[in-house]
Amino acid sequence: MASHRKSANSRATNQPPASSWFSHNRAVFRFGLTFSAVTLLYYVVALLPWVDRELFPAYLRANAYISSAILNFLGQSCHVVDTTIRSPQFAITIKRGCDALEPSWLFCAAVLAYPATWSRRLLGMSIGVTVILALNLVRIVSLYFLGIHLPRFFETMHLEIWPVIFILVALLLWIRWITTGRPNDTASSNVAA
Repeated sequence: MASHRKSANSRATNQPPASSWFSHNRAVFRFGLTFSAVTLLYYVVALLPWVDRELFPAYLRANAYISSAILNFLGQSCHVVDTTIRSPQFAITIKRGCDALEPSWLFCAAVLAYPATWSRRLLGMSIGVTVILALNLVRIVSLYFLGIHLPRFFETMHLEIWPVIFILVALLLWIRWITTGRPNDTASSNVAA
């Protein structure tokens, strides 16, 4: 029995203490905590009654009007009623969750959590959010045309394909952002807390 304890004790001393492991992985924990906190902030803000009643509907209407303008430019006879784009051929309603805000916020959370200068973060977020929101207009327009020409694929594209595309685009934008920084950019800055 004593030899068993000695063997167990010798194995335990060969492993680094937990505090050493934590300090070695501090940047990963800081990234995870910051990313989680900023993501949680999105959901807290999204649940505020004023945001839910006023801000989101106005944003959804703006998406509808911009998408309708694009569709009219492409030869469709569309008009907007609240958040619904209507034409003689098809109608599509833009609802919460189909607005690209969540992937935009997740992209921003990843940018804010990564160590970089604030000017680089702001530039990255501006470009990334612009790309994601523009992609959402492409999504709305493509779903409109799918609804007219290939209605059997509408639900699959809407519920399965486009959400994956948004996740991949947000991830690829973030990877591109972290790999295009100057070498001294991350060394001279602090991780967002």
